[in-house]
Amino acid sequence: MDVAALRGRVEALVAHVPLLRKLATEVIRIEFIDRCMLIAAQALLAIVPMLVVLAAFLPHLTEAALQQVSHVTGLGDEAVQQVSGEVDLDQVRSETGTVGLAITILSATSFGRAVQRMLERVWEQEHVGGLRGAGRCLLWVAVWLACLGLVNAVVNLLTDPGDLLRPLLQAVGASAVWWGTGWVLLFGRTRGWLLLPGAVLTGVVQVVYSRGSAWLMPVYVESNAEQFGMLGVILALSTWLIGFGGIIVGGALLGRLLVEDPVITWFVQRVRTFLTRRR
Repeated sequence: MDVAALRGRVEALVAHVPLLRKLATEVIRIEFIDRCMLIAAQALLAIVPMLVVLAAFLPHLTEAALQQVSHVTGLGDEAVQQVSGEVDLDQVRSETGTVGLAITILSATSFGRAVQRMLERVWEQEHVGGLRGAGRCLLWVAVWLACLGLVNAVVNLLTDPGDLLRPLLQAVGASAVWWGTGWVLLFGRTRGWLLLPGAVLTGVVQVVYSRGSAWLMPVYVESNAEQFGMLGVILALSTWLIGFGGIIVGGALLGRLLVEDPVITWFVQRVRTFLTRRR
């Protein structure tokens, strides 16, 4: 089958399936690729420097955070050792100072703003900026990181590494975190139940992505580190973050399309009516 014939079949499928047609339109409207790249870039440029600076001032806390990043991304222990070996924490501590620490933490809001703008674009809401928006994004970044650590700690406490219940609990925790993320960054302007499907999609796929990364990323990181050193680790992390950004944007977009699809809406209404009558 040549490319023209394949393209014709895809276009025919999209034309006859309303959900696919809507998906294609929305991908263009929200600028899907740009949103993924922006979230990945802001995560790399905001959160990673923040972890490095915090490592100088709160070494025990940030060591756990680095281990969590390694676990979630699948970068492996070698990447953490590479970062720890390349960064002189005493130098960072002496050159950063209190003002630099505050600026670094505040700059982390850029990641929150990227996620906020994406959600506002997906749900067609006006942007909330200024001090109110920046404050909410800073609060979200802090709570988001804390929740990720809390979910990981609870999962480790309740399950063993090989337990089949482990990925299920991780998916539930991640879904809850992204559900809260949508409500917080949209300032409660979208009803919570509408955000739930997107949060579940994001949480489930994120867990699958992280577990798959644990198999694939260490070899990729090791190869990059041998060739480029610290730069290779950053390149590997950038690659992972692009996929992570795609999961966030794709989950939010598919979640809205699902709750607004006429067939799915009809089915949900029928289920609600049935459950109401049963009561």
